[in-house]
Amino acid sequence: MQQSRIARMAAAALAAFVLAPAAAAQAPAAPPAWVPPPPSPEVKAAMDKADAGDFKPLEKLAEAGHADAQRYAGAVLLAGRRGAPRDPRRGCALEEKASASRPDAMYLLGDCRRLGLAGAPDPAQAKAAYQAAAARNYVPAKCALGQMLLAEPAEAARGLALCEEGGRAGDVAAQVKVADTYRQGAGVKRDPGEARRWYGMAVAKQHAEASRKLGEMYASGEGGKKDKKRAIELWIAAEKAGDDYASILVADQMFSDLTGGKKPGPGKFAFRGGVPVGAVDTAISWYEDAQKRDPRPEVKKRAELALYSLNGFKTAAQANPVR
Repeated sequence: MQQSRIARMAAAALAAFVLAPAAAAQAPAAPPAWVPPPPSPEVKAAMDKADAGDFKPLEKLAEAGHADAQRYAGAVLLAGRRGAPRDPRRGCALEEKASASRPDAMYLLGDCRRLGLAGAPDPAQAKAAYQAAAARNYVPAKCALGQMLLAEPAEAARGLALCEEGGRAGDVAAQVKVADTYRQGAGVKRDPGEARRWYGMAVAKQHAEASRKLGEMYASGEGGKKDKKRAIELWIAAEKAGDDYASILVADQMFSDLTGGKKPGPGKFAFRGGVPVGAVDTAISWYEDAQKRDPRPEVKKRAELALYSLNGFKTAAQANPVR
Protein backbone atom coordinates (compact mmCIF):
# COMPACT_ATOMS: atom_id res chain seq x y z
CA MET A 1 0.00 0.00 0.00
CA GLN A 2 2.83 2.41 0.89
CA GLN A 3 4.63 1.86 -2.41
CA SER A 4 1.42 2.29 -4.39
CA ARG A 5 1.13 5.74 -2.85
CA ILE A 6 4.61 6.57 -4.12
CA ALA A 7 3.63 5.30 -7.58
CA ARG A 8 0.59 7.56 -7.65
CA MET A 9 2.69 10.54 -6.67
CA ALA A 10 5.18 9.77 -9.43
CA ALA A 11 2.43 9.76 -12.06
CA ALA A 12 1.30 13.36 -11.66
CA ALA A 13 1.86 16.60 -9.80
CA LEU A 14 0.51 16.62 -6.28
CA ALA A 15 -3.00 17.93 -5.66
CA ALA A 16 -3.60 21.19 -3.81
CA PHE A 17 -5.47 21.10 -0.54
CA VAL A 18 -7.91 23.74 0.68
CA LEU A 19 -7.80 24.70 4.32
CA ALA A 20 -11.01 24.81 6.32
CA PRO A 21 -12.06 28.22 7.69
CA ALA A 22 -11.07 29.14 11.22
CA ALA A 23 -13.45 27.81 13.86
CA ALA A 24 -13.76 31.15 15.64
CA ALA A 25 -13.51 34.74 14.47
CA GLN A 26 -10.83 35.58 17.02
CA ALA A 27 -8.65 32.61 16.12
CA PRO A 28 -5.57 33.43 14.02
CA ALA A 29 -5.84 32.45 10.37
CA ALA A 30 -4.15 29.17 9.58
CA PRO A 31 -1.24 29.43 7.13
CA PRO A 32 -2.11 28.30 3.62
CA ALA A 33 -1.29 24.77 2.61
CA TRP A 34 1.85 24.41 0.56
CA VAL A 35 1.08 23.88 -3.10
CA PRO A 36 3.76 22.65 -5.51
CA PRO A 37 4.78 25.43 -7.88
CA PRO A 38 4.44 24.75 -11.59
CA PRO A 39 7.68 23.35 -13.01
CA SER A 40 9.78 25.49 -15.31
CA PRO A 41 9.24 24.92 -19.04
CA GLU A 42 12.57 23.08 -19.16
CA VAL A 43 11.65 20.70 -16.34
CA LYS A 44 8.11 20.26 -17.69
CA ALA A 45 9.48 19.23 -21.08
CA ALA A 46 11.80 16.72 -19.40
CA MET A 47 8.90 15.35 -17.33
CA ASP A 48 6.85 14.86 -20.48
CA LYS A 49 9.74 12.97 -22.06
CA ALA A 50 10.05 10.81 -18.94
CA ASP A 51 6.35 10.00 -19.19
CA ALA A 52 6.97 8.92 -22.78
CA GLY A 53 9.81 6.60 -21.69
CA ASP A 54 12.87 8.85 -22.07
CA PHE A 55 14.20 9.48 -18.56
CA LYS A 56 17.59 10.93 -19.57
CA PRO A 57 16.62 14.64 -19.89
CA LEU A 58 14.97 14.68 -16.45
CA GLU A 59 17.89 12.76 -14.97
CA LYS A 60 20.35 15.25 -16.45
CA LEU A 61 18.52 18.23 -14.96
CA ALA A 62 18.36 16.50 -11.57
CA GLU A 63 22.11 15.85 -11.63
CA ALA A 64 22.66 19.51 -12.50
CA GLY A 65 20.96 20.53 -9.25
CA HIS A 66 17.42 21.52 -10.33
CA ALA A 67 15.31 20.87 -7.22
CA ASP A 68 12.08 20.34 -9.18
CA ALA A 69 13.80 17.85 -11.47
CA GLN A 70 15.28 16.07 -8.42
CA ARG A 71 11.84 15.80 -6.84
CA TYR A 72 10.18 14.30 -9.92
CA ALA A 73 13.13 12.14 -10.95
CA GLY A 74 13.35 10.78 -7.42
CA ALA A 75 9.68 9.82 -7.45
CA VAL A 76 10.11 8.11 -10.83
CA LEU A 77 13.01 6.05 -9.48
CA LEU A 78 11.11 5.17 -6.30
CA ALA A 79 8.21 3.81 -8.32
CA GLY A 80 10.00 2.46 -11.39
CA ARG A 81 8.58 3.46 -14.76
CA ARG A 82 9.27 3.08 -18.44
CA GLY A 83 12.82 4.14 -19.19
CA ALA A 84 13.79 4.21 -15.50
CA PRO A 85 13.97 0.90 -13.61
CA ARG A 86 13.10 1.11 -9.94
CA ASP A 87 16.06 2.32 -7.89
CA PRO A 88 14.86 3.26 -4.36
CA ARG A 89 18.30 4.12 -2.99
CA ARG A 90 19.01 6.61 -5.77
CA GLY A 91 15.44 7.93 -5.68
CA CYS A 92 15.69 8.60 -1.95
CA ALA A 93 19.00 10.39 -2.46
CA LEU A 94 17.38 12.73 -4.98
CA GLU A 95 14.44 13.40 -2.67
CA GLU A 96 16.88 14.29 0.11
CA LYS A 97 18.56 16.84 -2.15
CA ALA A 98 15.23 18.36 -3.21
CA SER A 99 13.92 18.45 0.37
CA ALA A 100 15.91 21.61 1.12
CA SER A 101 13.39 23.61 -0.92
CA ARG A 102 10.41 21.28 -1.42
CA PRO A 103 8.36 19.94 1.51
CA ASP A 104 6.78 17.30 -0.72
CA ALA A 105 10.27 15.90 -1.26
CA MET A 106 10.82 15.99 2.51
CA TYR A 107 7.59 14.00 2.86
CA LEU A 108 8.85 11.34 0.42
CA LEU A 109 12.13 11.31 2.30
CA GLY A 110 10.06 10.40 5.37
CA ASP A 111 8.62 7.47 3.41
CA CYS A 112 12.15 6.41 2.45
CA ARG A 113 13.26 6.38 6.07
CA ARG A 114 10.12 4.78 7.45
CA LEU A 115 10.08 1.95 4.90
CA GLY A 116 13.83 1.50 4.76
CA LEU A 117 13.94 2.10 1.01
CA ALA A 118 17.56 3.22 1.09
CA GLY A 119 18.84 1.16 4.02
CA ALA A 120 17.53 0.07 7.40
CA PRO A 121 14.20 1.63 8.51
CA ASP A 122 14.75 4.63 10.77
CA PRO A 123 11.48 5.60 12.53
CA ALA A 124 13.04 8.54 14.37
CA GLN A 125 14.39 10.08 11.16
CA ALA A 126 11.10 9.37 9.39
CA LYS A 127 9.20 11.26 12.10
CA ALA A 128 11.65 14.13 11.82
CA ALA A 129 11.15 14.33 8.05
CA TYR A 130 7.35 14.25 8.30
CA GLN A 131 7.47 16.86 11.06
CA ALA A 132 9.66 19.12 8.93
CA ALA A 133 7.31 18.78 5.95
CA ALA A 134 4.25 19.45 8.13
CA ALA A 135 5.94 22.53 9.62
CA ARG A 136 6.21 23.87 6.07
CA ASN A 137 2.46 23.33 5.65
CA TYR A 138 2.57 20.24 3.44
CA VAL A 139 -0.77 18.79 4.51
CA PRO A 140 -0.27 15.02 3.82
CA ALA A 141 2.72 15.01 6.16
CA LYS A 142 0.46 15.69 9.15
CA CYS A 143 -1.30 12.34 9.04
CA ALA A 144 1.84 10.54 7.89
CA LEU A 145 3.38 11.56 11.21
CA GLY A 146 0.06 10.95 12.94
CA GLN A 147 -0.11 7.36 11.75
CA MET A 148 3.31 6.64 13.22
CA LEU A 149 2.23 8.13 16.54
CA LEU A 150 -1.04 6.18 16.53
CA ALA A 151 1.03 3.00 16.81
CA GLU A 152 2.45 4.26 20.12
CA PRO A 153 -0.10 4.06 23.00
CA ALA A 154 1.30 7.10 24.77
CA GLU A 155 1.16 9.19 21.58
CA ALA A 156 -2.08 7.86 20.04
CA ALA A 157 -4.19 10.89 21.00
CA ARG A 158 -1.64 13.25 19.45
CA GLY A 159 -1.47 11.07 16.35
CA LEU A 160 -5.24 11.16 15.91
CA ALA A 161 -5.25 14.93 16.40
CA LEU A 162 -2.68 15.33 13.62
CA CYS A 163 -4.71 13.18 11.24
CA GLU A 164 -7.85 15.15 12.12
CA GLU A 165 -5.96 18.36 11.39
CA GLY A 166 -4.95 17.00 8.00
CA GLY A 167 -8.48 15.76 7.33
CA ARG A 168 -10.01 19.14 8.11
CA ALA A 169 -7.49 20.69 5.72
CA GLY A 170 -8.81 18.50 2.91
CA ASP A 171 -6.52 15.43 2.98
CA VAL A 172 -8.94 12.67 1.98
CA ALA A 173 -6.56 9.88 2.99
CA ALA A 174 -6.37 11.45 6.45
CA GLN A 175 -10.17 11.56 6.66
CA VAL A 176 -10.31 7.81 5.99
CA LYS A 177 -7.57 7.13 8.54
CA VAL A 178 -9.45 9.11 11.20
CA ALA A 179 -12.64 7.21 10.39
CA ASP A 180 -10.81 3.85 10.56
CA THR A 181 -9.32 4.81 13.92
CA TYR A 182 -12.67 5.75 15.45
CA ARG A 183 -14.32 2.66 13.99
CA GLN A 184 -11.68 0.25 15.28
CA GLY A 185 -10.89 2.04 18.54
CA ALA A 186 -7.18 1.52 17.87
CA GLY A 187 -5.40 3.43 20.60
CA VAL A 188 -8.35 5.74 21.20
CA LYS A 189 -11.93 5.37 22.40
CA ARG A 190 -14.10 3.65 19.79
CA ASP A 191 -16.77 5.94 18.31
CA PRO A 192 -18.67 4.43 15.33
CA GLY A 193 -20.84 7.53 14.98
CA GLU A 194 -17.77 9.71 14.57
CA ALA A 195 -16.37 7.16 12.14
CA ARG A 196 -19.47 7.58 9.98
CA ARG A 197 -19.00 11.35 9.98
CA TRP A 198 -15.39 11.15 8.81
CA TYR A 199 -16.12 8.51 6.19
CA GLY A 200 -18.87 10.81 4.95
CA MET A 201 -16.35 13.60 4.37
CA ALA A 202 -14.29 11.30 2.15
CA VAL A 203 -17.37 9.92 0.39
CA ALA A 204 -18.28 13.49 -0.59
CA LYS A 205 -15.02 13.47 -2.57
CA GLN A 206 -15.81 10.13 -4.27
CA HIS A 207 -13.28 8.14 -2.23
CA ALA A 208 -13.86 4.48 -3.10
CA GLU A 209 -12.66 2.83 0.10
CA ALA A 210 -14.64 5.26 2.26
CA SER A 211 -17.79 4.51 0.27
CA ARG A 212 -17.36 0.78 0.79
CA LYS A 213 -16.71 1.08 4.51
CA LEU A 214 -19.52 3.53 5.15
CA GLY A 215 -21.80 1.17 3.24
CA GLU A 216 -20.79 -1.64 5.59
CA MET A 217 -21.77 0.52 8.55
CA TYR A 218 -25.18 1.33 7.05
CA ALA A 219 -25.75 -2.34 6.23
CA SER A 220 -25.13 -3.45 9.81
CA GLY A 221 -26.46 -0.41 11.65
CA GLU A 222 -23.03 0.23 13.13
CA GLY A 223 -22.82 3.75 14.50
CA GLY A 224 -26.34 4.78 13.48
CA LYS A 225 -29.43 3.74 11.61
CA LYS A 226 -29.53 0.61 9.49
CA ASP A 227 -30.26 1.32 5.84
CA LYS A 228 -29.70 -1.46 3.28
CA LYS A 229 -30.70 0.76 0.37
CA ARG A 230 -28.12 3.39 1.30
CA ALA A 231 -25.52 0.65 1.81
CA ILE A 232 -26.02 -0.67 -1.71
CA GLU A 233 -25.85 2.88 -3.13
CA LEU A 234 -22.51 3.41 -1.41
CA TRP A 235 -21.13 0.05 -2.54
CA ILE A 236 -22.12 0.73 -6.13
CA ALA A 237 -20.41 4.14 -5.89
CA ALA A 238 -17.30 2.41 -4.51
CA GLU A 239 -17.27 -0.09 -7.37
CA LYS A 240 -17.63 2.69 -9.94
CA ALA A 241 -14.73 4.53 -8.28
CA GLY A 242 -12.52 1.47 -8.73
CA ASP A 243 -12.85 -0.46 -5.47
CA ASP A 244 -12.31 -4.18 -6.18
CA TYR A 245 -13.87 -5.27 -2.87
CA ALA A 246 -17.31 -3.72 -3.26
CA SER A 247 -18.94 -5.99 -5.84
CA ILE A 248 -19.15 -8.96 -3.48
CA LEU A 249 -20.98 -6.82 -0.91
CA VAL A 250 -23.64 -5.80 -3.43
CA ALA A 251 -23.93 -9.40 -4.65
CA ASP A 252 -24.24 -10.87 -1.15
CA GLN A 253 -26.94 -8.38 -0.20
CA MET A 254 -28.93 -9.27 -3.31
CA PHE A 255 -28.48 -12.98 -2.59
CA SER A 256 -29.76 -12.41 0.94
CA ASP A 257 -32.84 -10.58 -0.41
CA LEU A 258 -33.56 -13.46 -2.81
CA THR A 259 -33.21 -16.18 -0.16
CA GLY A 260 -34.85 -14.57 2.84
CA GLY A 261 -31.63 -13.67 4.61
CA LYS A 262 -29.42 -16.65 3.71
CA LYS A 263 -25.73 -16.39 2.84
CA PRO A 264 -24.07 -18.15 -0.10
CA GLY A 265 -22.62 -21.54 0.73
CA PRO A 266 -23.00 -25.28 0.26
CA GLY A 267 -26.46 -26.77 0.53
CA LYS A 268 -29.91 -26.07 -0.82
CA PHE A 269 -31.72 -22.74 -0.77
CA ALA A 270 -35.42 -22.06 -0.85
CA PHE A 271 -36.41 -19.86 -3.76
CA ARG A 272 -38.54 -16.92 -2.69
CA GLY A 273 -41.27 -16.87 -5.31
CA GLY A 274 -42.44 -13.79 -7.15
CA VAL A 275 -38.93 -12.52 -7.89
CA PRO A 276 -38.45 -11.19 -11.43
CA VAL A 277 -35.85 -12.96 -13.54
CA GLY A 278 -34.15 -9.59 -13.93
CA ALA A 279 -33.40 -9.45 -10.18
CA VAL A 280 -31.64 -12.82 -10.36
CA ASP A 281 -29.73 -11.72 -13.46
CA THR A 282 -28.57 -8.60 -11.65
CA ALA A 283 -27.26 -10.63 -8.71
CA ILE A 284 -25.49 -12.98 -11.12
CA SER A 285 -23.77 -10.05 -12.83
CA TRP A 286 -22.45 -8.72 -9.51
CA TYR A 287 -21.06 -12.11 -8.53
CA GLU A 288 -19.41 -12.46 -11.92
CA ASP A 289 -17.84 -9.03 -11.44
CA ALA A 290 -16.59 -10.06 -7.99
CA GLN A 291 -15.02 -13.20 -9.47
CA LYS A 292 -13.10 -11.12 -11.98
CA ARG A 293 -11.98 -8.25 -9.75
CA ASP A 294 -11.77 -9.39 -6.15
CA PRO A 295 -8.39 -11.10 -5.53
CA ARG A 296 -9.43 -12.92 -2.32
CA PRO A 297 -9.70 -16.71 -2.78
CA GLU A 298 -12.55 -17.00 -0.27
CA VAL A 299 -14.57 -14.45 -2.23
CA LYS A 300 -14.04 -16.32 -5.49
CA LYS A 301 -15.22 -19.53 -3.82
CA ARG A 302 -18.29 -17.82 -2.33
CA ALA A 303 -19.15 -16.33 -5.71
CA GLU A 304 -18.86 -19.75 -7.31
CA LEU A 305 -21.32 -21.27 -4.81
CA ALA A 306 -23.69 -18.34 -5.16
CA LEU A 307 -23.69 -18.53 -8.95
CA TYR A 308 -24.54 -22.20 -8.81
CA SER A 309 -27.58 -21.43 -6.65
CA LEU A 310 -28.58 -18.34 -8.62
CA ASN A 311 -28.66 -20.20 -11.89
CA GLY A 312 -31.09 -22.60 -10.21
CA PHE A 313 -33.15 -19.63 -9.03
CA LYS A 314 -33.20 -18.30 -12.57
CA THR A 315 -34.64 -21.56 -13.88
CA ALA A 316 -37.30 -21.43 -11.17
CA ALA A 317 -38.09 -17.79 -11.90
CA GLN A 318 -38.49 -18.53 -15.60
CA ALA A 319 -40.83 -21.39 -14.75
CA ASN A 320 -42.89 -19.15 -12.45
CA PRO A 321 -42.80 -15.70 -14.06
CA VAL A 322 -44.10 -12.68 -12.18
CA ARG A 323 -47.46 -11.63 -13.56
